[in-house]
Amino acid sequence: MTACDAVDGSSTGASGKIDLNTASPAALTRFFTALTGDQSKGSRIAAQIVEFRKPKAQGTPGAGSAEARFTTVMQLDQIDGMSPLLFRTALRHVTVRSGRPEPDIEAASPATLRLLNVAPKQAAGKRGLPTGGSMTIRADISAPDGTRFIREALVSLESGNGCPFVIREWRRGDIDSSSAQGAARACLRVRDAAAS
Repeated sequence: MTACDAVDGSSTGASGKIDLNTASPAALTRFFTALTGDQSKGSRIAAQIVEFRKPKAQGTPGAGSAEARFTTVMQLDQIDGMSPLLFRTALRHVTVRSGRPEPDIEAASPATLRLLNVAPKQAAGKRGLPTGGSMTIRADISAPDGTRFIREALVSLESGNGCPFVIREWRRGDIDSSSAQGAARACLRVRDAAAS
């Protein structure tokens, strides 16, 4: 049995995203204000993120302080005021691995640039694959009957352990109508499951 499905794939490097651990309060405020449409709510969420990433004192004397940083973007749902919809919308634009106070404009997705109210730079030429760092790879597959399957993988490009990459997280993606606009759709042949 064969079927022609539409496939849309994209990837975004971690350097083009808002880093929950290192983003400046101004970048966090701009981002969450754009997502919520409310300056005071965006400022409150940004302040809570900055507070979350501050080291907390340990309960035992002499233990020093523990690092209270985000270890995964999924911890964003622990921030007060983070509704499920806001959480799902923010996930594709945030990281915990870039180490940057502001996203790299050249690596940011058009959607992230719109949220930050930044005009994209004109591309000087095609960029090659990154040699290190982390990136999100998104696959959006549509069947002829309208069924969609969306998955995102956070991948670190490393050369350790003989592997060129490590998959850090798998996430279900949300439907974002702007991601498919203007994209050429490819035809994917699906063969009988027994053959795979």
